[in-house]
Amino acid sequence: MRISLEGRVAVVTGARQGIGAAIAGALLESGASVVITGRDSAQLAQSIRSISVLHQGDLRGFVGNVADEADIDRLVREVPRIDILVNNAGGFLRAVDTQQSSSDEWRQQLDVNLTGPFLISRAVLPGMLERKWGRIINIGSITASAPALGNAVGYVAAKAGLVGFTRQLALEVAQHGVTVNAINPGTVATEHLRDYLSTEGAVTHDSLAASIPVGRLGTPQEIAGIVPYIASDLGAFMTGAVVEINGGALMA
Repeated sequence: MRISLEGRVAVVTGARQGIGAAIAGALLESGASVVITGRDSAQLAQSIRSISVLHQGDLRGFVGNVADEADIDRLVREVPRIDILVNNAGGFLRAVDTQQSSSDEWRQQLDVNLTGPFLISRAVLPGMLERKWGRIINIGSITASAPALGNAVGYVAAKAGLVGFTRQLALEVAQHGVTVNAINPGTVATEHLRDYLSTEGAVTHDSLAASIPVGRLGTPQEIAGIVPYIASDLGAFMTGAVVEINGGALMA
């Protein structure tokens, strides 16, 4: 059965590359109109070109910081109807533990990975509630369930908080046709991971793959594949769920 999102408008934050770009492509393939966000206009334009080579459909860009309330207000004005919101923006580059982390670094990680999804979800909710239909999908991390050395403490705390926010919001809007779910990917081969590995000499692609039961890293497309289902009418009974996609790493 082909999942159809014809007539739906989706916003995918942080979709310049990696998992976000793959999610945008999967939504386009299902017929949704897609808006991707990014802070750099040139990079965003390149992303639109790259995604459009692989996927046909209505794809637009929005230049702005989705952790900034003024930019979020502008997004809602420019895209007045948002049926599907995928909070994908986030991540970290520097591994830092609790003793090493500065207050500024802690706050920055919370802003990007938790406060941003809260602010933009709050902004799009009125329209979803009025239409009695909406999908909010938060992209978290395996670290929410399985913290490990070599992460950034603020990132881990934020991703764990994102699970709590997902469940709380799902409960608040469940009777209004709006679902809220989270996807927690394991280690996925993305450009972001490549940049991280370039700064962490003790951690390699092979060492990460060896810790995963299936013996390899995931692909962005394997994470993106479930998004159209959650976003569709078929996923209407699924809310407050946390989908773990990690190659069996949580069993290891």
